[in-house]
Amino acid sequence: MQVKKFEARTMKEALEMVKAELGPDAIILSARDNNKSYGLVGDGSVEITAAVSEETLQKKRFAEGRLREQERTKFSQSTARQQKELIEKMVNKHLERSKLPRPITSQRYIDIDEEQVQKQQDNRYGSMAAPVVMPIMPTPTAKQVESLEMQSLKTEIANLKQVLAQFQNIPQNFVQGHPGSEFGLPYDLSFVFEKLVTAGVAPEISADICSHAQKDLPSLKLKNRALVEGWVARKILETTKVCTPEESKQAKVHIFVGAAGSGKTTALVKMASHLVVRENKKVAILSADTFKVGAADQMRIYAQILNVPFSVIRNASDWYHIMNYMNSVDYILVDYPGLSLRNAEEGMNLKRLMPPATLKARVHLVLSTLAKDQDVTELGRRYSVLDYHDVIFTGLDESVQHGTIYNFMKRFDVPLHSFGIGTRVPEDFEFATKERVLDLLFKITQANRQEQQTL
Repeated sequence: MQVKKFEARTMKEALEMVKAELGPDAIILSARDNNKSYGLVGDGSVEITAAVSEETLQKKRFAEGRLREQERTKFSQSTARQQKELIEKMVNKHLERSKLPRPITSQRYIDIDEEQVQKQQDNRYGSMAAPVVMPIMPTPTAKQVESLEMQSLKTEIANLKQVLAQFQNIPQNFVQGHPGSEFGLPYDLSFVFEKLVTAGVAPEISADICSHAQKDLPSLKLKNRALVEGWVARKILETTKVCTPEESKQAKVHIFVGAAGSGKTTALVKMASHLVVRENKKVAILSADTFKVGAADQMRIYAQILNVPFSVIRNASDWYHIMNYMNSVDYILVDYPGLSLRNAEEGMNLKRLMPPATLKARVHLVLSTLAKDQDVTELGRRYSVLDYHDVIFTGLDESVQHGTIYNFMKRFDVPLHSFGIGTRVPEDFEFATKERVLDLLFKITQANRQEQQTL
C-alpha cells in the first residue's frame, strides 16, 4: 500500500495529480484547506491524502508502459473511468495471452539453417559463448495459485487496516459541505437554513430553528420542502414577541432612546402624528436632547406643525413641573440625546434625565435595520442600563435584510413595538405584528408582487 500527499491550488488540480500519480483506483483518505500560502503568489491550497495498493499501481504502470507517446498523453487526459477500463482491458488481455502455449518458432526443424543460426549466435554472444540452458519451471497447480492469491489479499488487507487506523487519528476538515452541516443539520434542511441566513437571521439562530424542525418532523416529511417551510413559518410566528398597541397605550409617558442616526426623532414624530391624526389623542412633545445643537429647536418645529404643546427637559427637577400638566394630555413623548453609551458617564447622564418612577414611563429603544447585526447587538447591550421595555426598528424600506429584527428580539427577549417603513408622516409608521416579521423574513409580499408583474 502506498500513501501520498498532494497539494495544489484547487481541488480539481489536486485530484488530477492523484489520478496521474496513483491511478483511477486511488482511495482519497482526507482533503483539507491549507491556511498557509501556496507558492510564490501566496494563494491558498488544497491538500489531499490518497492511497493505492501495490498491485493496482503495478497494473497502471504496466498499461502506461505498453502505450505509445501519443496514446500515453491521451490516456492521461481521459477520465478516471476511461483509464480504469483501459487498464483492466490491457491487463486481462495480457493474462489471456500468457495462458496460451507460445511456440518457440513457426518453422519446422528440418527447414532451419543450422549454420545461419550458429553464425547469428556467434555475432551476438561471441564465438566462444557457451549455450545458455534455461531451467524448466514447473507449472503451479491451481491450489498453489489460490494460496498465493490469498496470501497477497491478506497482506493487502493488513496494510489497509494500518492506513485506516492512521486515518482515524487525522483531524478531518473536508473542503465543502451543505449549508448548516457545521451545526449538524441534515441535507434535507439545508435549503431552509440557507433561506433564513440569506434573510439576515444569525446562523446559530437559524440552526436552532432547523434543529427543532428535525426533532418535531418525521424523516420522510423533511423531504417535503413546502411542509418544512410551513413548519418553520409557524415556529417564527410562535416565537416572535410583539408589543400590542393596547399594551403600549397603557403608559402615558413614552421615552425614545437610541444612538445618533438611528431614526429616533423621526420615529417619535411618526408616533405622535399617528396618535394625533388617526386616534385624535392629545399629545405633548418634550425634548431632553441638550447635547446636539438645534435638536430642541427641531422638535419645537414638529410640535408647532402638529399643534401640540412642547417643552425642554434640562434636568430631573423639570419633571416635577411637567407633572402638573399631566392631566391635560393623553400622552407625553420625550426625545432623548442620541448617544452610543461608550462609557459609563454617558449612561449616567441619561439616567439622571429619566422621569420619576411613579410616572411608569415606557422606554423605547430605537434601532436601524441598516446597521450591522453585531453593532445592533452591542447597542442593545449598552442600553440595557436604561431597562428599555421594547424596541422600534426604522429604515425597513431601505434594507434588503431584515433578519436583524428577529435576531435582536431573540437575543434580548424584548418585544417589538413598531416599524418605520419610509419618510412619510404618519403613513410610514406601523405597529409591529408577528405576521409582518414573517413577511419580512420570507419576502412573501415581494414574491407575490413579482408574480403579478410577470402575469
